[in-house]
Amino acid sequence: MARKKDKKNILNMIPVRNYEWEEKENVSVLVPRFRSWLGKRICRFLKKEPNYRVNLDERSSYAWKLSDGKRTVSDIAKELEKKFKEEVEPANVRVANLFQIMESNKLIRYKNIENHS
Repeated sequence: MARKKDKKNILNMIPVRNYEWEEKENVSVLVPRFRSWLGKRICRFLKKEPNYRVNLDERSSYAWKLSDGKRTVSDIAKELEKKFKEEVEPANVRVANLFQIMESNKLIRYKNIENHS
C-alpha cells in the first residue's frame, strides 16, 4: 500500500521572500525575466527591463511586508485580521491560500518553524 505524502501545515511555516520589491501605494515584486547570463545579456541588448512586476493588492502587500523570515503564516494571518477585520475572514484560510499561490509562483519559499532559531 502506498504511503500518503506527509502534509505540511502551512500555518506553521515561515515564508521568506525570494525577490526584491518596491512599494508605492502597494507592493510590486520584481521578478527577473531571465536567470541565465545569456538571457540577461539578450535583455540588456534589446533594452528591455530585466524584471517584470507582480503587483499585489492592499491585503497581499501587507502580508508580503510581514513575510520577513521571522513570522509564521499563522502570525501573519492574525496581523491581517487585526488590520482588515472581516474583510479577510476566515483569515487563516485566506492567508494560507495566498501563500500557496505565492509559493506556486516562486515568489516565496518556506522555512520550517522547527528549523527557526
